[in-house]
Amino acid sequence: MKNQRLGCVLAGIAIFGLTGCSPESITLEGKVSNLSGNTIVYWPTMDGIYNATQKDTLFLQADSTYHITLPSKGNEKISFYIYGQKYLGTVYAEPGKNVLDIDASLENSLSIENKLVNENEIVKELSRLQGEVFNLRARRGDAFQVAKDTVASSVYQKLTDYASGIEEKITGVDDVFKKRAVQDVRMQMLLAFMNQYFGIDYQGTEETKKEWEAVYPEMLAYADISRPENVFSDAFADVISNVAGIELYMKTKQQPKDRNEGKQKLFDWYKNNLKGRVQEVAMANVILEDASNESYSTGIPALYEQFKELHPSSLLMPSLNEATQKNIAFNNIEIPEDVHLLNTDSVRTFEEIANRYLGKVIFIDIWATWCSPCRESFAHVKPLQQYAKENDIVLLYISVDRQTDANLWKKLAAFYDLKGEHVIINDFFKMDIYNTFGNNGALYLPQCAIINKKGELQFKKAASPEDMDKLAEQLREAGE
Repeated sequence: MKNQRLGCVLAGIAIFGLTGCSPESITLEGKVSNLSGNTIVYWPTMDGIYNATQKDTLFLQADSTYHITLPSKGNEKISFYIYGQKYLGTVYAEPGKNVLDIDASLENSLSIENKLVNENEIVKELSRLQGEVFNLRARRGDAFQVAKDTVASSVYQKLTDYASGIEEKITGVDDVFKKRAVQDVRMQMLLAFMNQYFGIDYQGTEETKKEWEAVYPEMLAYADISRPENVFSDAFADVISNVAGIELYMKTKQQPKDRNEGKQKLFDWYKNNLKGRVQEVAMANVILEDASNESYSTGIPALYEQFKELHPSSLLMPSLNEATQKNIAFNNIEIPEDVHLLNTDSVRTFEEIANRYLGKVIFIDIWATWCSPCRESFAHVKPLQQYAKENDIVLLYISVDRQTDANLWKKLAAFYDLKGEHVIINDFFKMDIYNTFGNNGALYLPQCAIINKKGELQFKKAASPEDMDKLAEQLREAGE
């Protein structure tokens, strides 16, 4: 994540590559209270496009004040979260100065001072709606009363009625904002419907599945994914990928052989089934999300070239170029000598791996390339590496990725400079890992563990490198 500092030039480069302060730039400033050491991140729309990969960190001055300047062609929305914890709310800012004080202890209570907000109660409804969908997906609330409803027609009616109640309040705003607001509401409702649909497809009866299959097109038509205003919604990226996924995989009962094929199919589906701005943003998301998730699929540069031909004037082009250059650089990484990739083709049990280091303390980090918290923890490995070197401790990284993702596993180990021993599980000792380090076959990542000098699993759940003081204490104990 990037710190958002003063000046519209930096803000523009960080998001869309725009330079200079236009008369229609949006400034947002205020004071943050009750942050308690946490980090606030925010997502802004730019020219009506909500880009889920373009989050920024709210940079605070010594007196807890902040100042953001963003390029804009009109009213935009900015969503704020306590990173990894909770939704703080969404505000709608207009060109010029906007004042927003943030109490980080409260959820969905942001109040901004500007003409748009003062004259239109609807903006508070829209912010609250986004929070309700967020809570529904996190299983922390059910404002729509659909979480336990398995009847498709009933869920459809509840969601569309809820949306109608909000849409009736969208008055006294310009036509552009009204269209964006309506479609934002409908995208959120479609996403809520999809969450239920996927649950039914996973564990519902055949009769129930057929009912949902019949109602789904009605919900799709109600939301109308073809409307260009849909890209204003933070739900758009999930909705459009879900729509493609339903057609490509849920209906066919097939899955892509690897991430590269999955991204290619998704990109092609967007190209063949979408048009205009909806197609532009959906296709761009494939490339941007690949970089944001650090998947670095080898086919991304080719997708970027196709995108340039279709949408050469896209405002997203600078971000796409940056993402593609990162992809190329990543895939050219060489594996350093102190990152040891062990061949596990013939390994049948975890004990065979641990026995290679008998008599030594082994720190184990179980991770996966798709696990964001795992990758974030790697920023703290340097003190651990130094401690391990000084105390002859083995650093063993176990990846639970599929073998089809082995190349990404190797590259990420090098990218994060994870000095130590590395293995990727195979089908023979996969359950051995899950049963040894998990609970009832369930393994939660990231997971750290410590084996002592006697070869015993002394700490099944050890401290992570982020808490090096506690981890060092456990490693000393294991070495006694």
